[in-house]
Amino acid sequence: MTRILLVQSRQTPETVQREQENFRRAVMGRAELEFLSALDERLAWTMPDEVLSGYDGVIFGGSADFDLHGGRGEKDPARIMAAIILSRARLFIAYSFAQNLPVLGICFGHQIIAQMHGGEVESDAAQKKVGSYEAHLTTNGERDALFQGFPKNFVAQYWHKDSVTALPAGAVLLAQGPECKFSALRYGEKAYTFQFHPEVRHSDFAVRLKESGYLPEGIELTSIVRESPEASKIISLWVERIVPSRQT
Repeated sequence: MTRILLVQSRQTPETVQREQENFRRAVMGRAELEFLSALDERLAWTMPDEVLSGYDGVIFGGSADFDLHGGRGEKDPARIMAAIILSRARLFIAYSFAQNLPVLGICFGHQIIAQMHGGEVESDAAQKKVGSYEAHLTTNGERDALFQGFPKNFVAQYWHKDSVTALPAGAVLLAQGPECKFSALRYGEKAYTFQFHPEVRHSDFAVRLKESGYLPEGIELTSIVRESPEASKIISLWVERIVPSRQT
């Protein structure tokens, strides 16, 4: 079966497990997922060829724990750790791009890949958001193999403080919106990154909002969280359409 590696940037066992479950569901049985922590100091981060050997694709997931900017001071521990994660992931990302290995970057993963390519990641109040928002396919997005059959406008789940504020070098803009300038990007033929979370269902998102206490008083969940049926297909479609199938 097709093998996919998910690189996680999560601290607590609960968030690590939740993300793993979300991605297992999102691949819809089309791939076998294995996991690696970006916080693992023992890993040979300088040898991506060895670590990625045997995988058909790699995903760089999100993080609610660390920010490349986040409106924090430069010496804030969360910002320092984000810089360390970027330094660890840099060779993995460069190697994957050079080998044309299919890549997905989700939220924080989207940001670290953009930062590597000069995309500038900042705490942008105009783009910071939590909830369900529309993404609009660009002309390039409508023509892209991954988005074939998608409506021009679709709902996606967002939860982020930092945002990409300039188009990264070599990136093609596939989707954007009034609240998100760079919702979906493609680098080359097989590397895709998303500011939103295609692995998360709206029902799971609603639960997280309640648990986090982020929901403002007097605001109904249904006003900020909606179903996202098209976005929820993206990861399985990436496996089906972009990742090379492995003969069994």
